[in-house]
Amino acid sequence: MILKPCMVITVGCFFLVSLSWATLPDDDYFRKHYEIINQNIVEGRYQDNLELIEELIKQHEYQELDCYYKGKILHKIGVSYYQLNQELKAIQHFKDQVLSIWGSCPQVPPAEKANTIYNIGISYQYLNKMESAKLYLDKALYIFENDPQYPHSKLARKYHGIGKFYKNLNDIFRAELYYKNAINLYKQQQQTEIKQFEVLNDLIVMNNNFKEYGKAKESLLNALSIHKKFPDLIPELNLAWVYLNAGTTHLELKEYKEAEQMAQKAIAILDNDKEPYYHAIGLELIAMIQLEEKKYDHAEENLLKSLSLRRIMVQKGESEQSLVHAFENLSDVLITKGDHEKASAYLSEAFNIILPAGHFDENQLPIISKSKALDDSHLIRLIALKVKIFKTKFEASGDIAFLKKGLIAKHKIDSVINRNLFSFQFEQSKLDFLNLKFEHYGKAVEDALTLHRITGDRFYLEEAYYFSSKTKAIVLQYELNQANAFQSNVSPEVAKKEKALREEMHIQQALLTEATIKDQDSLLQTYTKAQSALDSYLNEIEQKEPAYFKEKYAFIHPPKLNEVQKDLPKDMAVIEYFVSENKIYGFWLTRNSFFPVSIPYTQEIKTALNNFINQCHDPNTKVSQKISEMIYEKCLKKGLKEIDKDIKRLCIIPDGQLHKLPFEALINGSNPAKKYVIEDYAISYSYSIALLFREHQDVALQNYIGFGAKYSNQLNKKLKESKQFFGNESLMQLALSHEEIKRGAAIFDGKTFIDNEASLKNFLKHSPKADIIHLSLHGLVDINDPGRSCIIFDDHQEDFILSSQDLYGNRLQADLVLLSACHSASGKIYSGEGVQGMSKSFLLGGARNILSSLWNASEASSLAITTSFLEYVHEGKPIDLALHQSKLDYLSKIEPNKKHPYYWANFILLGEVGTSQDPTNPIIWVLIVGIFLLIFFILNTPETWIKRLKL
Repeated sequence: MILKPCMVITVGCFFLVSLSWATLPDDDYFRKHYEIINQNIVEGRYQDNLELIEELIKQHEYQELDCYYKGKILHKIGVSYYQLNQELKAIQHFKDQVLSIWGSCPQVPPAEKANTIYNIGISYQYLNKMESAKLYLDKALYIFENDPQYPHSKLARKYHGIGKFYKNLNDIFRAELYYKNAINLYKQQQQTEIKQFEVLNDLIVMNNNFKEYGKAKESLLNALSIHKKFPDLIPELNLAWVYLNAGTTHLELKEYKEAEQMAQKAIAILDNDKEPYYHAIGLELIAMIQLEEKKYDHAEENLLKSLSLRRIMVQKGESEQSLVHAFENLSDVLITKGDHEKASAYLSEAFNIILPAGHFDENQLPIISKSKALDDSHLIRLIALKVKIFKTKFEASGDIAFLKKGLIAKHKIDSVINRNLFSFQFEQSKLDFLNLKFEHYGKAVEDALTLHRITGDRFYLEEAYYFSSKTKAIVLQYELNQANAFQSNVSPEVAKKEKALREEMHIQQALLTEATIKDQDSLLQTYTKAQSALDSYLNEIEQKEPAYFKEKYAFIHPPKLNEVQKDLPKDMAVIEYFVSENKIYGFWLTRNSFFPVSIPYTQEIKTALNNFINQCHDPNTKVSQKISEMIYEKCLKKGLKEIDKDIKRLCIIPDGQLHKLPFEALINGSNPAKKYVIEDYAISYSYSIALLFREHQDVALQNYIGFGAKYSNQLNKKLKESKQFFGNESLMQLALSHEEIKRGAAIFDGKTFIDNEASLKNFLKHSPKADIIHLSLHGLVDINDPGRSCIIFDDHQEDFILSSQDLYGNRLQADLVLLSACHSASGKIYSGEGVQGMSKSFLLGGARNILSSLWNASEASSLAITTSFLEYVHEGKPIDLALHQSKLDYLSKIEPNKKHPYYWANFILLGEVGTSQDPTNPIIWVLIVGIFLLIFFILNTPETWIKRLKL
């Protein structure tokens, strides 16, 4: 169960600016009528205000009022329209009456004009026109932030309100920023503990919604700490609300005893008659605990009580949307009990509320293209419950028609998720949203494969592959779409301004990470402002550049299987993994075959993977042959047995935990010699099958640039001071960096940038035109915040850190980037999306293939492997085969104690598929030549020659 507050962004936040009576102008006519209008609003007599303004506009005294006084009165009329749920009229009134008068009114304070703009945004929100709402809210916030006279207390409330707005848009990244801004401003003021408590409560709700239960617990502890220090300041209702949300956190963590304790604490505080809304939520929480404990009848009883309370509230004016939670939870319990008829009836009621003008198909599922939901998160949940009904009916009857209906429903969930992705401007927001929805794709893969197993129909196998591939690097593809659309469709002036705004945002982000705790409050606010400025400009560009808009939002879908198979080299197999909660699915694809392999994702395999990965990272730890063979058997053996014998290249699209696994270092248990997999196959990796064959012009790799730095003795100190580096680990000098770069440059007759020349400035200047970029430099990976991962250039310069954001603004055309000295292939792993680190940043920056490292290994082995690799690339070998051969060369020449995977398995190739060098059998050429000679002699017999001579 997800506990959420009302959709309302606090009414107090909506009116606080305009309800200030203490500063009313000293004009008797104005003061008299302004007080009447305000009193009507306080007493709920909004229609009286609409009638009053009709009389006032006819009066001479009203006409004589100056623009400021008129605007204040008209603003309150707009508020009255809003309170009467006439949002369209409110918007029109605010625009045509208030802003038109205040537009040329010099005495109106910026904050009052901004408040009207803010109210327009709120009205759009309640019409569910979120893009328009966002535009006006951001515009208003920009004015508030830049008005030095605007009180911090009111700005904090605005931050809190807009944080709720973005939370309702599922934009956790932006919402969290605004919530933190609000808390920081409240901390600067006295007697704002209750306000901090409220924001922390909203953070608990949001983090529960996005399954960030660790963060939810942190906010919970902070909230309870405030209550402990100031027990008399926190209203009981607010405390009960925190207890309820705490109960949800414990429930999701399967801490049922603690969850029930929190729920009971809340109910003990609440008065059933005075606080039915919260009491209903408490009953629902207890019911969900009982559902987990399989006490179905008790759960249903509590949910029916909750539903009864909610119906009474609706009769008294509460929004019908409050019923949806009860319907969802009641349906869930009834489905588990097997009462599908009653569950379906409740779901129908919920659908009718969420889709007031919805269109439905024959399965009573919404037609997504024709239906606009009041809340897409609820819509996804309702469709998922319909799927659960179909699944349980299939399990009870064995009738696959139910499973087919469920698969159709999962496509509808996919459509809603796609629709939501378009609303996020920032990459991090997309990642958080998709990570939350990943479970739906796992269930779709499972059901599609079940249908394939039962029917043998390839269509369902392709359906399973669709849902698997759909999750792979979808955000990366969206970001590439946007970057490419931007480069090809906007003018240099627009691009220049966008780059400046982006750089300003990154500067503020860097300052924020470097700041002391004391300075973070104001810098966080500045960073948020810089983000809003970029966001607003990007929205403006979309309006003015239709070609850019069209290309940016081009529908992204996995390529058709037959097209992929046609383009695959004959000697290559692509293996795409999908890791669900309980299974690992592998989809094997060659030019002539396509089949799935699945294994249970047990604790045994999870532990084995962790142990093997850790063993590969440590040259002093022996790699367990037993564990290695077990992983090989689970992940590769069955598939390798089914593919053609001439397959010698494997392109792996990993998922989840498998992103950390060096497949080439597994021991082939099927081979009597117990060889490494790399001794039989060339291995490469990709984020997605859609990125294997990106369109670009194949050219000879000629322009090589290499960077190798000799860092100062102050490097570690500088990194720690800038908050880029934490812990006791220290970066050492790279002794062989210069030699590695010089060898690479010699192979390609390229250019080296060594020591002081290995500067960030030179990289930004020369990298956009390079075919091969070789960085023998240190890199840092921030697992918790991928955006802070970086490459470190010569630190004798003032700017020496290359961030992922720098790469976005500095487009590359490189066919190959070598990141040879840093664990650049690691980073935070998102379900489906993959590793978010520097390798991904270079791909997003325009590079096509990245040679990166899973861990920091020996410089000597790196030198040998990269030099050999570049030599084979120079000879024209496909890049994956070049790396394969360079590793084989290393293993064939090195002493036995240096054959540990630590020394060579760290390097992985990530990117595209090169065309295979399919050698033609020489016997075929002999036969062809022989046939031509035979034809020649038949056509030219002795008689033919005699006739020619006679002629």
